[in-house]
Amino acid sequence: GVPGSPLLPLLRRRALLLGLAPRPLREPPPPRDVASEAAFAAYSAVDRADFAPADGDPYADAALLLGAGSQISAPHVHANALDLLAVALEAAGDAGVRRRRALDLGAGSGLMSALIARLMAAQGGSVLAFEHIEELAQRARENISRRHGDLFDAGALELFADDMRTLASRPDLVGAFDLVHCGAALADADPWFVDLLRPGGRAVVPLGPTDAPQWLCSVDKLQDGTIEVKRHIRVLYVPVISASAQRARGDCWDEVVDRCVENSRALHRSH
Repeated sequence: GVPGSPLLPLLRRRALLLGLAPRPLREPPPPRDVASEAAFAAYSAVDRADFAPADGDPYADAALLLGAGSQISAPHVHANALDLLAVALEAAGDAGVRRRRALDLGAGSGLMSALIARLMAAQGGSVLAFEHIEELAQRARENISRRHGDLFDAGALELFADDMRTLASRPDLVGAFDLVHCGAALADADPWFVDLLRPGGRAVVPLGPTDAPQWLCSVDKLQDGTIEVKRHIRVLYVPVISASAQRARGDCWDEVVDRCVENSRALHRSH
């Protein structure tokens, strides 16, 4: 495990700093978090308790620490991200004979991979997922296999241990995905990331500075290749960095928490 304080106190303090009232989670998620029926069905089919660490409350609307500098996002964040993906999938209409594909980067516990796979499988699509921390990737496979092993068996989900930043160098993955979800923050919608999308595709990704409030954004690649970025909700994700740098952050988690709290306070003061 990772030494230091859990993230729950940070998120409670951050909620107060950002003026976000804490609220209990209901299963399935509240309608204000999930508007799409397809997202609602997928979210309701996956139990967060199968992916949460033993010492965490799986249904509290807060992030949970996984170790190695990683965490599971709060339920309302996953619900919003899934909804943004589902809405884009519905808007795209019939793909014809082509099988739709989604990419999940930074799989962590495997929860979002399972959610997206349920969303895609309902339309005959598939998900390719990556997690660069080997032990987290293995645990994610085990978590998913508890109740959703059929996703692996049917080819609706594949999950590998690899660095997401190398994927754009693979010709078979460039422009290959209708949907991309990123479970770690980028400073901007970098070209290597956007290049993974097909024309007409959508990515959902946190954009903003490290250890400070970011925005969960939709990044749409239009048919002419133009990119449209829209902000949706405030979030606080770990950054996209190397596996070794992420482990180093985990080893000084108290300092990470302190930086996040101070930067959240600074944002609150500026407003």
